[in-house]
Amino acid sequence: MSLQHVIARLRAGRPLVVAADSNSSLRARGVALDMPGALGMLLRERPDDVLAHYRVETEYRADVLAALTGDTTPRALAEVGMEHRSAQLTSLAVELALNAAEGAVRPTAVAGMLGSDMVSPVAATRLHEELSEHSARLFAAGCELIIARGQGSRLNLMAAVVAAAKTDLMTWAVLERYADTPTTNEAELFHALRAAGATTILFEVSSVRLGLRELDRTREALAEADLVAGVLLAASETAIPGFPDTTHPAEAWADHALDLDLSGARVIGGGAGTTEEHLHALARALGSLHPSIPVHRADSEIDAEARLTPTDR
Repeated sequence: MSLQHVIARLRAGRPLVVAADSNSSLRARGVALDMPGALGMLLRERPDDVLAHYRVETEYRADVLAALTGDTTPRALAEVGMEHRSAQLTSLAVELALNAAEGAVRPTAVAGMLGSDMVSPVAATRLHEELSEHSARLFAAGCELIIARGQGSRLNLMAAVVAAAKTDLMTWAVLERYADTPTTNEAELFHALRAAGATTILFEVSSVRLGLRELDRTREALAEADLVAGVLLAASETAIPGFPDTTHPAEAWADHALDLDLSGARVIGGGAGTTEEHLHALARALGSLHPSIPVHRADSEIDAEARLTPTDR
């Protein structure tokens, strides 16, 4: 199973490649996402565009696909009058990702996204109910793991992790780290997240410098809590979530991301502003650093053949 591939890689210390910023990738492909409930409308009216995005990410060697389920909750879909289609669209988003994963050249797991920054906060009791219901939808749809977000709130993140873990699916928690000032009580938070069911912490950062800082200063606390460390790296320090950022070439971004691997990040993915091209560059860079990670033939053998002269051939 693809999930066993994920577990084996984590145990072996080999880095996993997680999908890039989905909205940025879709916008880079020319998909308009400028209206409320746009992802729900996209899934309903243009599912082939979503499938094409998933397939490119599998072609570019993603180990984990992030299904577009963060905004398929009833509250998010209510903006376009489709709240009653939550289960249907959640199932479709996951089904399309599973179809892409089945056709991948290497085992690829499908993660459901739980929690969104595109909806306004609600009371804790209602949030718990909403997250629990959506976690159940993700489980029923066939997700192999859940990536939980907290909308910038530790309380919301804890609620998301608790809801996700109730499904018995592997659960990863995303912690946003955009400020230079270290946060407090990290050890307590990590133990609480682990007790709630999280197995991996993904630090979402705007720069390699911040990523390295988080990996270094939390290394001991994460180990004590038996948590795996990962990083979601933004395209640049000024990148905006959901919008492709071309401040730096994808290859340069990926080369810098290698420092995260060397500092212990076992999961590396694209944060704000990254696209499919960032994912491609990252998989190539990690494939060169870790020979056991296959490099796509188009990036190695074909390029090498192109450099040969007729005499060499």
